[in-house]
Amino acid sequence: MPTHPHELAKHAALIYSTVQGDERWRFIGRDGQALQSPVQGPLRSNNLSALLAASRAGMGLAALPWYVAYTSVKEGSVQPVLADWTLPSQEIHAVFPSPRLVPTKVTGLITWLRGQFDDDWWAR
Repeated sequence: MPTHPHELAKHAALIYSTVQGDERWRFIGRDGQALQSPVQGPLRSNNLSALLAASRAGMGLAALPWYVAYTSVKEGSVQPVLADWTLPSQEIHAVFPSPRLVPTKVTGLITWLRGQFDDDWWAR
């Protein structure tokens, strides 16, 4: 079990292949320190569910967002590692043609989405 991101080079990684620089995993330590670690492994996929299934099957370590891994962690079928480190946050954006004269239904949707994606939305 790795205890520091630098140890990941010794482990099989399940790599999410749609991110730039996907052969390097990025972490942020509790002290705010950013760190990159090279990884390699038996599987690359652009499907997070496939990576989770491979992790559950014991094929290697995967850097997965909580909204993907939460249920499997709760059930005990996968274990979190590197608990002192986090992955960079992901953002979601609402895109509309103009900030002026935004229709009420668009403003309503954005307000609703903000309520849906609070800190632990995946645990509901």
